[in-house]
Amino acid sequence: MSSNVFRKNMLASGIALALAGVTAPLAMAQEEQQKDKKVDVIEEVEVVGFKASLEKAIDAKRYATMVMDSITAEDIGKFPDKNIGDALMRIPGVGIERRFGEADGVSIRGLDPALSLTYLNGQAISTAQWFEGYRPTRGFRSDMLAAELVSSLEVYKSPRADLPDGSVGGVVNIKTAKPLDLDANTMRASFESQYSENAERWDPAYSGLYSWKSDDEKIGFLVTASHQERFTTYDAMENYYGTGVGSKNVDPDGGYTNATWGAGHAIFQQQRERTAYNFTAQYRPTERLDITANYLNFDLSADNVNSNYLVIPGRTNDISNVTASQQFPAGNGILRHDSILANVSGDGGDDYWFGPDSFFRNTNPEAQAFDLDATYTHDLFEAHVQVGHTEAEGDIIVIGYSGRIDSTNIGATSLTGDEVLTLDLTGNKLGVEFDGFDPSNPASYPLSIRPNNPHIMDSDEETYAQFDLTVPLDNAGYITSVKTGLKYQDHTNERHLYSFDALIPASLASGATYADLPVDTGCGQYEETAKANTLTCLPTLDLDGIRSLSGDLTPGNTMQRESLSDFYKIEEEKLALYAMAEFEYDKFSGNFGIRYVDYDLTSIANQVANGEDVLNVPTTNDYNEILPSLNVVYAINDDLLIRGAAARVMALPNYQDLRNTFSYNSTTLTGSAGNPYLDPWIATQLDLGVEWYFADGALASATYFRKDIDSFLFSFSEIENLRIIEENSGNEIDADIEVSRTRNGGEAKLQGLELQLQTELAYGFGVSANYTFTDAEVIDNMGESGLNLPGNSEDMWNVTGYWENDRYSARLMANHRGEFFNGIRIGTASETEAFTSLDVAFSAEVTENITVSLQGVNLTGELYRTKNSQDNWDGLFQLINDGGTRWFANASVKF
Repeated sequence: MSSNVFRKNMLASGIALALAGVTAPLAMAQEEQQKDKKVDVIEEVEVVGFKASLEKAIDAKRYATMVMDSITAEDIGKFPDKNIGDALMRIPGVGIERRFGEADGVSIRGLDPALSLTYLNGQAISTAQWFEGYRPTRGFRSDMLAAELVSSLEVYKSPRADLPDGSVGGVVNIKTAKPLDLDANTMRASFESQYSENAERWDPAYSGLYSWKSDDEKIGFLVTASHQERFTTYDAMENYYGTGVGSKNVDPDGGYTNATWGAGHAIFQQQRERTAYNFTAQYRPTERLDITANYLNFDLSADNVNSNYLVIPGRTNDISNVTASQQFPAGNGILRHDSILANVSGDGGDDYWFGPDSFFRNTNPEAQAFDLDATYTHDLFEAHVQVGHTEAEGDIIVIGYSGRIDSTNIGATSLTGDEVLTLDLTGNKLGVEFDGFDPSNPASYPLSIRPNNPHIMDSDEETYAQFDLTVPLDNAGYITSVKTGLKYQDHTNERHLYSFDALIPASLASGATYADLPVDTGCGQYEETAKANTLTCLPTLDLDGIRSLSGDLTPGNTMQRESLSDFYKIEEEKLALYAMAEFEYDKFSGNFGIRYVDYDLTSIANQVANGEDVLNVPTTNDYNEILPSLNVVYAINDDLLIRGAAARVMALPNYQDLRNTFSYNSTTLTGSAGNPYLDPWIATQLDLGVEWYFADGALASATYFRKDIDSFLFSFSEIENLRIIEENSGNEIDADIEVSRTRNGGEAKLQGLELQLQTELAYGFGVSANYTFTDAEVIDNMGESGLNLPGNSEDMWNVTGYWENDRYSARLMANHRGEFFNGIRIGTASETEAFTSLDVAFSAEVTENITVSLQGVNLTGELYRTKNSQDNWDGLFQLINDGGTRWFANASVKF
C-alpha cells in the first residue's frame, strides 16, 4: 500500500492517545481511592462444549435490549464453517449465497446483502472485491475473513439509538477476544487439511491464538493468526437465453425465431490463500478505566482461471436443422439445432462456431482496521471514546485467451469446415455434440491472446470517532439511565479501470493453438450438471502454468490507459447525534431514543459527451434524517418474555448508483447517468415476538417482523431537460433527454415469521432448529405491484441434531434457502433456485488439551442453480454449478 494510505488513522491514533493522556490522571486518582478498599475478584470459569456454546447464545438473546441472535466462537469452531458468512447461515432469518462454494453475501430477513452492514467491534470494516463482475456495495464480502479469528458474531435485527445507523436489513457485529478476559498464557492452535471432491486434492489450514496478561491483570496482549489454502474447481453449465437473440435463419425459406445468445461448458479453477492476523493490547490500570487497541489485517490471494467452451448462435448468421422449439412467454425459442462450421464466415457478428473463452485473473484484495477504545466508569457516569481507521484495496489484473473457431482461422488446425455442432437445451439442461470434430484436442483451437487487457483497482476507507456518555439514574422513576453521544465518519470509495498491452511473444502470436498453452485434457467433467450427451473431455488450463505465462505477458506498467467513464470517487461525511433512555417499570423494561443523522456527499467522476471528456467533475448532495427507535420487553414471568420493537431506519445507496457520471447522444436525445442526488433507503419496521426459556439453555420462540420501505431505489428512464452540446453544430442547447439512472420511487412491503427451538433431549442428544417465512411485494414508481424483492427467499430453515458427552461430539446439520430473485442478469430477470446443504461434524477429545475432528460440507452434492424468470423464458436455466463436497480433518490443541 502507498505510504500515505494510513494518514487518517494516524490522526485517529493521535486523538486516542490524547484521550488516554486526559484520562490517565483520573485513573491514578481512582487507583489511590481503591488502595484501602477490598476488591472482590471473581474468577471466570470457562464452560466448553457445543451445548455450552448454544447456551451462551441463548443467554445473549434472553438478556439483550433489542431483537438479536448470536453465535459464539465455540459454535463457529464446532460448525464446519470456514468464513463468517458460512457461520451466520445457522442464525434465524439469515441467508447466504454460495456461487463459488463459500458464502459470499449475507442476506438478513429477505433483503439484499447491500442493505445490511457488517461491523468489527461496533465499527466499520472495509472490504474489496476479487472478481471483476462484482461491483463494490455497502455489504461485506464475507469470504474475505476466516471464522477462526472471531470471538462471537451478533446479528442485530432491531436498531437502538446508540448503535450505528445505515442498515435496513440488519447489522452483523464481529467481536474479537480481549486478553484480560482470558487466562494468562492461553494458547490455542489448529491444524487442518481440507479435501475438495472436485479438485481431488488436500489443502492445509493453520490457526493459532496466544494471550498473555500481567499478574495484576492490568496489562494484556493477544495475538491470533489464520492461514487457509484451498484449491477449488467447479464445472458449470451456462445458458444466455435471456438476451433474447432473434432473427435467426433456420431454413432456406427464411423462417425466423429466437435462439440463445450462447451456451457453454465452464471450468473454473481458483487457488485461494486467505491470511489474517489480529493483535489486541488491553490496559486496565483500575477497575474504572479500560483502554483497548485492536489491529486486524486480512487478505485473500484468489488467482483463478475460468474457461468457458462456448456455442454462440448470437454470433452466427445461420443455424440449421431445428428439431425442437418451445413457445415461451417472451416468444418462440429454439431448443435444439445444428451449426455447420463453414457457414460461420468470421465476419463481425458471424464469427463464433465453438471454442474456449478463457480469463486468468490475478487478484489480491486486502484490508486492515485499527481501533482504539477507551471506557472510564465513575460512580456518576460512564464515558466511552472510540476512534479508528479501516481501509481495503482490490487489485484485479485480467488476461484473456481465446480458442474461437470460425471458417477464417481453421487453417491453423486440421479442420475442413464440414464439421457439425449440435446444441441441445431440451430437458432444461445443456448438451453439445459434434460430427467430425474432437473437442478434447487442444490443437483444434486456434489461439488468440487478447492484446488489450483490464486492470481494475478499487479502494474503500473510513476514519471514525465516537463519544458516548451514560448517566445512571437512581431516583428518576422508571428511567434507569440516559445515554447520549455522537459519531463522525469520513468515508471514501474509489474505483479505476485501466488497460494495458499484453507482451505477446511471436511464438504465440500467429499460427499457435491452445496446445501451445499449459494445458491438460480433463475428462469426467459435468457428470452432475449436464445432459448425458454432452461433452465430458475438454482441454483444461493448468492454473500454475497459466499464472506463470500470464505473468510473463504482463508489462511492468499495467496502467497505460484509463477508462475515464469508469472512474468514480465517492466522498461521504456523516455526523450522528443520539439520545437514549433505558427504563424499567413493573414487568416492563427496554429503551427508547432518537438518532439524528447529517449526511454530506461529494461525488466525483468524469463526464463524457459527444466524444469530449470533462474530468473530475464534483457534485454535492446533503440531507438529514431523524431515526426514532423503541425496544420493549415484558416479562410474564422469569422464563416467558414478550419482546417488541419499532423503529425508522435508513440505508445509503450503493456507490455505483451515486456516481456523478453522465453521457448522452445529441442525435437520439438519450443518455445514461449515475445519480448523486439519491435519497437513502427509508423503512419503518416492527417486531413482536414471544420467547419461552423453558429449561437451562432451552428456547422456544416466535417473532413476527414487518418492514415498510417507503423510499425504494429503481433504475428507470425519465425525460430531463438538460443543457447539451449538439454534435453537428457544436451549439449549446436546452433539450429534453431520456435519461436512464437509478432513482427513488415506489415502495416495498416485507413481513415474515421466525420460529426457533433449541433444547437438550436426553442422554446427551439435543436439537437446534429455526424456520423463517417471509412475504414481500414491491410497487414500482408507476404504481405497478407484484414485483419481486431482490434477495428474498420465502422459506429458510436450519436443523442441527447433536449428541455430546465429556469426550465425544457428533452433529448433523441441514440448511435450506428457498429460491430468490437476484436481479437482472444477462438481459432478463434471474432467480437463484432453492438450495439445501447437508453437513456433518464429529469430534473427539483425545486428551484434556488435544481434540481431533472430521467435518463434511454439502454431503449430498447439491448444485447451485440460477434460472430465467417464468415471465420471460419459463424458468429455463441460466447456470448450473457443481461445487462438490468438501471434507475437513482437524487437530487442535489448547493450553
